[in-house]
Amino acid sequence: MNPSPTANQLGGRAVGSIFFAGFGALWLLLALYAREQLSAVSVFGVALATLLLVLVAMRLRSLAKRFPRVPDDPAMGRAFGWINAIQWTAVAVAAFTLAKLHLDAYVMNAITAIVGLHMFPLARVFRYPMHYATGAALVVWAAAAALLVPSDQMQGTTALGTGIILWLSAAVTLALAFKIARQPALAQSI
Repeated sequence: MNPSPTANQLGGRAVGSIFFAGFGALWLLLALYAREQLSAVSVFGVALATLLLVLVAMRLRSLAKRFPRVPDDPAMGRAFGWINAIQWTAVAVAAFTLAKLHLDAYVMNAITAIVGLHMFPLARVFRYPMHYATGAALVVWAAAAALLVPSDQMQGTTALGTGIILWLSAAVTLALAFKIARQPALAQSI
């Protein structure tokens, strides 16, 4: 039988879901703006759905306190910092380069692909296979949108799909974490 989940694992899933919910909301708002569909109602809808995800994540964080805590691994924090520093540097370089080449329509695709690629080392660092699925979905989405969406609709469409993928990932992560918290024998799968 596998050991029960740790407070660190469950709390980490909650925090990750909060980040995905927040960044997903930003992508969705960007999509609404690019598609000229930004209104009080659409902003309220995005805010409400984001709040729901955050509240569920906060409930998971609260639930996590019932489980044993293990010492934090400083190497994990350092790796996370480096991975994110590389990601943000790549985003800045890609955005600058594409703008200089007058390929602005592809900036959102490049950022989505970079965000997706950065999920692969995070999956290994956090020992969370779901990040591989999220990363792959983002990379495939970025490529598909670049190949299939007309350039005048590409930014809004790419941002919309990216936001949806991040929200879905947050929702699936929360659902899996709650399931595992209720069935400790499944702990190793989180």
